Amino acid sequence: MNKIVNNETSLEKKFSVKIPYKKISEKMEEDFLNMSKNLKLAGFRPGKIPISFVKSKYSKEVLARVSEKLLQEEGNKTFEKQGYRLASQPQVKLLSEFKENSDLEAEFSFEILPIIEFKDLKSINLEKFEAKIDKKDIDKVVEKLFNDNKQFNKINNDRNSKEGDRLVINFKGYLDDKLFEGGSADNVNIELGNNNFLPEFGENLLERSKKDNISFDVTFPKDYNNDNLKGRKAKFEVQILDILEPKILKDEDLLAKSTGAKDSKDLREKIKKELERYSEDLSFSLIKHDIIKYLEGNHKFMLPKTLVEKEYEAILQNYKPGNELKKEEIENKKKKFKDEARKKVKTGLLISEIGVKNKILVTNKELEGELAKICMQYPGKEKEIIEHYKQNPNSMSALKGPLFENKVIKYILEAALVKKITISNEELTKKIESMHKKLNN
Repeated sequence: MNKIVNNETSLEKKFSVKIPYKKISEKMEEDFLNMSKNLKLAGFRPGKIPISFVKSKYSKEVLARVSEKLLQEEGNKTFEKQGYRLASQPQVKLLSEFKENSDLEAEFSFEILPIIEFKDLKSINLEKFEAKIDKKDIDKVVEKLFNDNKQFNKINNDRNSKEGDRLVINFKGYLDDKLFEGGSADNVNIELGNNNFLPEFGENLLERSKKDNISFDVTFPKDYNNDNLKGRKAKFEVQILDILEPKILKDEDLLAKSTGAKDSKDLREKIKKELERYSEDLSFSLIKHDIIKYLEGNHKFMLPKTLVEKEYEAILQNYKPGNELKKEEIENKKKKFKDEARKKVKTGLLISEIGVKNKILVTNKELEGELAKICMQYPGKEKEIIEHYKQNPNSMSALKGPLFENKVIKYILEAALVKKITISNEELTKKIESMHKKLNN
């Protein structure tokens, strides 16, 4: 006999089950019989162990095993009968003990997934921004390639450092007169003016000589990616070991060959195709953001607390507050993380439901294609990477998730009313930057 407690206004559900001892006893007898046939014990011939001996030795173990199995079966029957779609694993609370001649009672507590009533996807109006690749866009890439492929030679005369030079340095960084983690290194290359270090750091190395030993203060930006360094002042001691000056190629055909292209024309065609592919990716990111924003804003439903809490804990694991943050600032951050967790869960449920309703699946071929892209980034380690993903279901799931999400977005795109707008590559980049800025605020 199962007793169901339903609360229509909540995703939290519970029911209790009662299993008569008679049923438990019958299953135990079956278990004892199987054990007597299959157990291997010293002093007994295989299949000839008396059931009385098995009962006396394994009674408690069999009672617990049979009871747990029957509870699981009864629970599954109720889930199936009621049509519950679980948001997380149910919690099972025993209301009686595992003991002979006693009925078994237990309570199942759990959360279900919400029922989402979707708006007609054909009613969505979207704008898709597509970039037109111009000669100036290709010129910009060519200029960067010239800059990236320049050579550095030792200076002929003993002059001071200037913008564009490459310096070879040793440095040590101090916070409150103590060396801080990641703040020291030897034989490091820094190209002045390229901002591969903090701009303030590079500025202090202009107009310096070889073998100079200098010290200066640098204040880390408030949005620095290390919470422990944000907005803090550090002292650096720097030794300049060498100064190298750049030599830039002038011939575009030579540049093309150094990058694997046949000639200048081939190089520019390859650049155009790559820019078009990249621009299409940016365009998709923009419209994906708009679709998710539409779905979130036009669908209201309850969120399973267990899923929100799980997502919140995952976000917190990656958060390491700096020592300079006040308690109030940390609490505000955590409140923001909770909102972020709710948003992620809501988006995930919306995407998942659309995918399930429309039978959208990620094929093995698509997974293999994505895995091949990862392998290309690590030449020589392809076998290790494939084995890693095969042996780690969580890694494979992390690979599958974005593929599934993008397939659902593309399905929505095909159903929606989409107006295509051609803009410059520069305008598209600005739109992407604006989107990221809003997301990070």
